[in-house]
Formats: sequence, C-alpha cells, structure tokens
Amino acid sequence: MNKKNHELATTNNPQIDENLLFTQVAKIIERRKYCAIIHANQETTMMFWEVGQYINSVILNSKRATMVKRF
Repeated sequence: MNKKNHELATTNNPQIDENLLFTQVAKIIERRKYCAIIHANQETTMMFWEVGQYINSVILNSKRATMVKRF
C-alpha cells in the first residue's frame, strides 16, 4: 500500500475518500484470502504426501510396489 493512500485513510481529514478507503480494504482482504488459499493447498499436498509415505512404510517396508500386468 503506498503512503498516500494510507495517509488518506488515517488522518483526521474530514475529506476522506470513502471509495478509496473501501478499495484499499478490499485489496487487503483479497490478498489475505489468496494467501490463505495457497497455504491451505500447500498443507493439503503435504498431508497426502505424508499419508502416502506412511502407507508405503507400513505396507511395502519403504520399497517400491511391483508392477502388475493385466491383459
């Protein structure tokens, strides 16, 4: 956020631009929502990887599964 927009929203100036204030607040909210989505996606990916690792270690003793040909 640039300094000019921040000053408009924080001074005691009775001429606050409400549209600018709303736009800046909306940008902050959208940016944080986007960050939360990325973080949740990363954690979900790591969860599935960890589950796969655990299953592999218990069932396959950390070895690769053999390929089964079905014709």
